[in-house]
Amino acid sequence: MSVPLLDLLQRQQQNGFPDLAGTDVAATIPVSERFINEMIAQLLSPGGKVREIRVRVEESNLVTAEIRLSGPNFLPAIPVKFAIERQPELPERSTLELKLMQSSALFAKAASLLPFLPAPPRGIEIDGDRIRIDIRRVLAERNHAGWLEHVMDLRLNTRTGAIVLDLRATIRSR
Repeated sequence: MSVPLLDLLQRQQQNGFPDLAGTDVAATIPVSERFINEMIAQLLSPGGKVREIRVRVEESNLVTAEIRLSGPNFLPAIPVKFAIERQPELPERSTLELKLMQSSALFAKAASLLPFLPAPPRGIEIDGDRIRIDIRRVLAERNHAGWLEHVMDLRLNTRTGAIVLDLRATIRSR
């Protein structure tokens, strides 16, 4: 997308999209594992405690993340499997809840390393076998919270190889 078009969209967003008022959109957006893994790779700090995270997406709302810690290359990846358990209920509740599904011996050993791992980003909370992602806060940390005010419904589901976003968004007249 050209820079002038991006600038125009950013100005429209800052003003509540006045020239697009009345827009109502329903979309199904499959996001491939490859795209997710590229995005995660860009978010990881070079030289940080986590070297790599690779995501595999399965049917039935199951996702496995293989985490490779920095350090000796012979350390195996730590597989962490989780399920989408509770969807956000926009606009009131913007939290997606996941449940850890794996209790392998390797994961149990990895849990002892948690104090040495970096804290999760703001908006992501880990509590026992639950992971809560406050989408509004995660977006706010990146100065993108304004986008969520237009989303009326959001569902995340999976199919083999992709997370599927089903959303409905509206731009109201001001």
